[in-house]
Amino acid sequence: MHLSIDTSTRYASVALSSNGETIIELSWRSQRNHSVELIPAIKQLLESQNVKASSLSAIFIAKGPGAFSALRVGMSTAKSMSDSLSIPLVDINTLDIESFPYTGTYDRVCAIIPAGRTRVYVGKYQRTQDPSYEVIDLEEFIAQANLGWMYCGEAVSDLSEKLRNKLGDDIKLSQVPPPTRTASKLAFLANKYFEKDMFSEALTLEPLYLRSSQVDSAYNKRAKTS
Repeated sequence: MHLSIDTSTRYASVALSSNGETIIELSWRSQRNHSVELIPAIKQLLESQNVKASSLSAIFIAKGPGAFSALRVGMSTAKSMSDSLSIPLVDINTLDIESFPYTGTYDRVCAIIPAGRTRVYVGKYQRTQDPSYEVIDLEEFIAQANLGWMYCGEAVSDLSEKLRNKLGDDIKLSQVPPPTRTASKLAFLANKYFEKDMFSEALTLEPLYLRSSQVDSAYNKRAKTS
């Protein structure tokens, strides 16, 4: 049994899964209280299935990008559980979770997550290229937007009007309102790494804030599984 944790933004989610298939999932919108809400949510999840933490065989964590404090709560919990239970830890880029429902259908996918009032985190996915990740000024992102991409992710609902004004009605926009990520998708993606024994180093793993060195690391990890 695997436990998945995503506290990348205000929309948090936890799930229990086996072999990438979700058994039960719990999602909620945090009122900036991830530190208060996460552990009770995990306990509720485990108790609902009569599962003891000691029976878990892996922890899957969304590592960001996302909100600084929110990410720290999820990451510290995942690392603590991995260490105390002596079980593997697998991390997944939050933008990869956002893009996952669309990359099999569209050739070009752009996933967007809020990064404060004036910036957004962006992941771009093209079939013939490695993905790219960046944090960019909101107005610059809108100015650079063009047709030919499927725009998805948590920030799309807030940016849809600006994107439509820029690109017109032919733009491809996800119609899924927040929460746009689920721990079940995290579980599916992370299980691929788990099956290949590609585990994260709990002692050194840190949330992804899209600094240049972290972006390089994200590229390298994806390349190993492609």
